[in-house]
Amino acid sequence: MERHIGVTYDPKSEVLVTVGGSEAIDLCFRSLICPGDEVLIPQPSFVCYEPLTAMAGGVPVPIVTKAEDGFRLTAAALRAALTPKTKLLVLPYPNNPTGGVMRLEHLEEIAAVLRETDVMVLSDEIYGGLTYGASRHVSIASLPGMRERTVLVDGFSKSFAMTGWRLGYACAPAPVMKPMVKLHQFALMCAPTTAQYAAVEAMEN
Repeated sequence: MERHIGVTYDPKSEVLVTVGGSEAIDLCFRSLICPGDEVLIPQPSFVCYEPLTAMAGGVPVPIVTKAEDGFRLTAAALRAALTPKTKLLVLPYPNNPTGGVMRLEHLEEIAAVLRETDVMVLSDEIYGGLTYGASRHVSIASLPGMRERTVLVDGFSKSFAMTGWRLGYACAPAPVMKPMVKLHQFALMCAPTTAQYAAVEAMEN
């Protein structure tokens, strides 16, 4: 992760290997959301965020993104959607299905708004390896003051063409990771070891 996004995580207490990125998203929601908490979800985006929020007892709050903004979440739209009940912002960039990308300057604007709040971030970066152009993918966790409030989700399906191998991971501060690990251990035990060895080969070679 230090090579990938410039952020260091303790592998013993801040990294969890999951059965696909989808499990990591589910664990994040179930660990952070209490009944009635609001979860901000830019739309269009991946279909699982809203139902998983509801399954965790939360209230999905869609934020419609616009083509003229490159389908990015804007600071103004974020600020308008915040309420005292807001617990979590889903940041699904690079985005499926729009292809929208949040560059550094866009993320800095979002981070500036979030630093005024106690809102956590779920940064789904599964398409980060497929970011093209002059600027590489930037994780919001790499911005000042954001690592401690961000659950970063990524995996191997897209950037390593391992769709179907069901291998993802989450990186988060230890106090957030602890309940995620507990849920993971009781629900699934571990991701497939064959996929894990394949991922080691993919990263090393």
